[in-house]
Amino acid sequence: MYCSNLLFGLVAQSAESATRTADHRTSASDARIALCIRSGVNLDDIDPASGLDYSRSAYEAVRASWVDLVAQHGASEAYTLPKLRAARSLWEQKRPRFTLGDDWFVTAFEAHRAFVASGGLPCAVRTCAVHYPARITVGPV
Repeated sequence: MYCSNLLFGLVAQSAESATRTADHRTSASDARIALCIRSGVNLDDIDPASGLDYSRSAYEAVRASWVDLVAQHGASEAYTLPKLRAARSLWEQKRPRFTLGDDWFVTAFEAHRAFVASGGLPCAVRTCAVHYPARITVGPV
């Protein structure tokens, strides 16, 4: 808990100059790297510039989180799908071998259909690419 508060404090501090901003970003990256190492992340899976974890387990956790979000809330072209595309694109850039043949959209759409069919709440998202594809002009259907 203390490490998280420290990290957020470093990021949230206002910077008065470009040098100070760079120092804060470096400190935040260093703190993230330390947290990753403390969590047992392999050094090869930590991005040295950002301190982010690009391990297979991080990929699986991010993917599962997006699939769960779409399953429960649908796939809004205005909000969900652009952010989902950006998240998957980041992983394609950082770890293309993880994303090869792994279509997050198909899995998420199937999960959403299954959630609604299982007695979950009906899809109330009027721009949902799963239930109202005719309204969508761009993106997977």
